Amino acid sequence: MIVNPASASSTTEDKWKEYLKMLTDAGLGVEYHVTDYPGHAIELARAAAADGRRQFIAVGGDGTIHELMTGLLRFSDAEDVDMGDFTLAVLPYGTGNDWIRTPGVPADITEAVRCIINGKKAKEDVVRLTFSDGVYCMANIGGIGLDADICYNTNTLKKRGKKGGFLYKLVAPYSIFSARLSEVEVECDGEQVYKGKLFSAVIANGIYRGGGIRQNSEGVNWSDGKLEVSIMPGMSRIKGLQVMMHALSGDFSVQPGIISRQFRKMTVTPVGVPLRFESDGELPGVLPVTVELTGQQINIIVP
Repeated sequence: MIVNPASASSTTEDKWKEYLKMLTDAGLGVEYHVTDYPGHAIELARAAAADGRRQFIAVGGDGTIHELMTGLLRFSDAEDVDMGDFTLAVLPYGTGNDWIRTPGVPADITEAVRCIINGKKAKEDVVRLTFSDGVYCMANIGGIGLDADICYNTNTLKKRGKKGGFLYKLVAPYSIFSARLSEVEVECDGEQVYKGKLFSAVIANGIYRGGGIRQNSEGVNWSDGKLEVSIMPGMSRIKGLQVMMHALSGDFSVQPGIISRQFRKMTVTPVGVPLRFESDGELPGVLPVTVELTGQQINIIVP
């Protein structure tokens, strides 16, 4: 169990041990580690994997899952261990808790504990992000341009003590009107699909983002061996706001002017100013980036 006490605006620290007791009372042997700083879960997961651990519980939000899976992926890459050797369960203590929505893991912690005790498994495709300075795992959703700006501005508010799932919706309009559009080149599976100024690009493994906003096309899921990108070209801020409103109704990816592609490997290269890349509510790096399926699947605990 890897616990992020700073998740859910630091409310996790006061509650998680009662759920640990529920697990141990049910007969599960649980070793736990508490993170001390951003990125610590990456180190803890990798060290635990190297020590032979293969079953993990993330106690926190989407960022904690992102870090834990990154630690496992780095171990997998270094030691040639298949990610299918690992099992991931989640006790959701996040703000948006978008990862849990795709497999249907309950937001109620007590119910999530029962899922872990029952031990039912499903599969999730593993996605590797490669930046110039390192490798990360995209557990759910990634974004460039507007989405990364929203993430940056949301995290800034969180550091100032603001909290709540409404933050994404509050920050989005401000981010739209303050955004500077930069040029990028996007290549999917060897084909150039876009070159020009970018308003936003959302890359999806899971289905939901921004506290429950549906991203993927109907029928796409995170165990089908496909990723999906929705590219929003440069446009006026008023038009951008109008298009982004469709994110709330779940049909953003099929709006006129949006370029949507399914792919296995994508490279995004900046033409000029590097842009931030957002993954699972974190900002692991800047462009250029390669986003690709590893061909491996991790086990996840589901209802």
